[in-house]
Amino acid sequence: MTHKARSFIATLQVNGCPVNTFDSMTRGQVVLESPLASPAHALDGASALGMLNCSDEDWQHGQDLGLITFERAAAPAPLLLYFRHSDEGYRLYIRSGPHFGQGVFVTEEGLVAVKPIEQKDPTLWSVIAAATGEHLDVITTETDEIDISLVSTDNPLGLQSLFPVGGYAMCHAAADRCTLRLAIEQRDVDWYRSA
Repeated sequence: MTHKARSFIATLQVNGCPVNTFDSMTRGQVVLESPLASPAHALDGASALGMLNCSDEDWQHGQDLGLITFERAAAPAPLLLYFRHSDEGYRLYIRSGPHFGQGVFVTEEGLVAVKPIEQKDPTLWSVIAAATGEHLDVITTETDEIDISLVSTDNPLGLQSLFPVGGYAMCHAAADRCTLRLAIEQRDVDWYRSA
């Protein structure tokens, strides 16, 4: 089978909440804690991937405590990700919204964030089917919604809590593997095509 046959466009969710970039879901400066540094230091989290799953009361509580530095925006359209297959695994590219054409990278601080593609290809990922623990074979998978986890160079993608409003994606050796719901929108997608 060709790489094209194994490439697809999909969205991701965590516990029913869509994964998107924080600058698409919020207004104002997004400050997140570095997941790798101890003590943690503040990072610009605008382009980090994450999710918001809170009530209005939780949002107000987080702001009252000074834990949340930004405002919630209107819910954006789901973030479309192009999973481009290669012999080594998958690289993820953005196929919707203001970050269209950019890639998904693990930063030096351990954040999973979206950035323009320059001299380096986006981070390489293994897509693991949660039910089997094996690499996902999109060709033999008939359903379009599958629970998965993502692993990069043996480091799992995890979710750092952003109490009390949601969480943001991180990837490092000590991260607890996060189960994601993969919803395939389009299969057999060429590199140059969008949904």
